[in-house]
Amino acid sequence: MLMSAGALDVLLSGFMLRALLAVVISSVLSAVIGSFAVVRGLSTMGAAVAHASLAGALLGFLLGRNPTFGALFLSTLFAVAAAYSGEKSKRMDVVLGVAFGFSAAIAALSLSMTREYTVTAYTYLIGDVLGVSWSDVIIQLLFSSASLLIIYLFYKEFKFISFDMEAAEAMGLRVRLYHYMMVVLLAVATVVELRVVGSILAVVFLVAPAASAIELARSMEKVIVLSVSIALAASLSGIMLSIFANVPTGPTIGIITSLTYLLVLLISHNK
Repeated sequence: MLMSAGALDVLLSGFMLRALLAVVISSVLSAVIGSFAVVRGLSTMGAAVAHASLAGALLGFLLGRNPTFGALFLSTLFAVAAAYSGEKSKRMDVVLGVAFGFSAAIAALSLSMTREYTVTAYTYLIGDVLGVSWSDVIIQLLFSSASLLIIYLFYKEFKFISFDMEAAEAMGLRVRLYHYMMVVLLAVATVVELRVVGSILAVVFLVAPAASAIELARSMEKVIVLSVSIALAASLSGIMLSIFANVPTGPTIGIITSLTYLLVLLISHNK
């Protein structure tokens, strides 16, 4: 009975409410953006941008600025630069491979510069959703609302270029514009995820729910709905399990999300 009362107190506490809101917001945005990213083959870019967002957050912290805006600035700059380089070289795989190594090096350098602030650096590396403030939640909500509004307004265009970019270009669609818009939205999604799962697990949270949904659905609309459902189920169960098992939340969510994808993959291939 005492355990039940204690558990209820935890669920009704202010930090838990903030954590749940942060998880829901980041899950929805990551699942929607991740659906387009997986179909477009931008998963590797998501990993590279996640490292850039970590470096931006740490540099922002060192400079006395809001780490979230530092992460947004550097991740967006990095994503656009990588997309531009890939466009010019026509070898996106090579560019993303180099970009991944470069962003990882920047993140490592930033971590070495924050040795005196190990705890702060650690929260951006693996996430600290239980420590988010109301200002963090509000920033997440604003970023996510703006991103989802853009997806809603240009949904047909994003869907078209995701499945057949050449045909979209032949029909006069401004493919380059929408490609860069999607790349920027990908950067925003990694920033929103940063306090929830950290940079090291951001790409898993971005890709795994969408990849699971693609195994189960054929239309883009169903993929998005399933991806959001999977992301919410994995993240909410992950946060509950981490609290009652007293283990880090970010890694727990990452493990559940990854195992969900592996389970879906196993089931779909054995049909």
